[in-house]
This record gives sequence, C-alpha cells and structure tokens, in this order.
Amino acid sequence: MKEDLLAKLKNATPVVAGDLETYLDADDEMQMIADYIRKNNEHNSYIQPERIKFLYSPKPKKDGGKFILTELFKRSDMEKMVNDQYDFILTCFYDVWKNLDPEQKIIVMDKALCGIEVVEEKTKKKAPDSKEYLNNMHFYGAEKVMRISEQIDLACTTAMEQRKENAKNAKEAVDANSLDN
Repeated sequence: MKEDLLAKLKNATPVVAGDLETYLDADDEMQMIADYIRKNNEHNSYIQPERIKFLYSPKPKKDGGKFILTELFKRSDMEKMVNDQYDFILTCFYDVWKNLDPEQKIIVMDKALCGIEVVEEKTKKKAPDSKEYLNNMHFYGAEKVMRISEQIDLACTTAMEQRKENAKNAKEAVDANSLDN
C-alpha cells in the first residue's frame, strides 16, 4: 500500500506557473495522504479527512521564529452554521510542498494532523508538544522529523527571498520600460 501511495504522490502536486498568488484547492493530493495516515498511523486513526478542507497556501506561517509548512484552523460554530462540510482547514505552503519527496509529504501531513484531537465526540485543535508533536516524532523518529522541520524552515526562507527578488526584478523591468516610453 505505501509503495502504491508513494508512486501516486510523485506527480500529485499540481504545477502552477509562476508564484502561487492565492489559495488553491489541495483536496485531491492531501486527502489521499490523510486517508493513508488515518489507516496506518494509530495515533491519527480517529481523524476524518473528509471533514478537512486542504488548501495550498501562497505563504508559509512563522512559529517561534521558524517557518512551518502547514497551518491548521479549527472552524468556528458560526462558520459551520453557514457551511457544515468541514471542521478544519489545513493550509500548506505550495512553494516548498511541491519540492518535498513523497515520504516527507506523509511525515509533514502526519505532523499537521496531530493537531486534531477528539475528546468526548468533539473535535478540537490541539497545541503541539514543544513545537513538534511527540506522536509524530515517535512514529517516524525524532531525528528524521527534526531534520525535515529544519529543511522546511530553510526552504521557506529561500522561497520567500526568491519571491522578493522576483517582485523587485519585475518592478525594475516595469520602471525601465516606462523610462523607454
């Protein structure tokens, strides 16, 4: 099963020309990963991937001075009154996600899903155990999880610097064109 999933994930991330400027639906890829995690990781066996809206994000989140790839939002009761299809929204920074290998995507998704807790039939958002979820670290190995977190922070920093450079170059090109006219 895992080999089949890894093969499917190799080309599952959509290709976006240029920088992603707005949120983009990610259900096709990420729900497939979340379903695999629910079936194969005991510590996340209670999650309901169909109750999570997955989105690619145009920017990463910073937490404790480091970039993280995913952000989990618990939808309020008022939001659910408008549309009760989802309990959570999970966003993932597209620029870095698209470059992860399939195994890294599974580990990152598992870590994000560790933020969901079910207590007495109610779902709620759970705070991480000191910036990493212990169940995720125990399952995949602390060294591997920490290494991926460091790689993600560096990749997010690089991606954001590249976006700034691209914007600066585009502005300079527009300024140069306006001087020529």
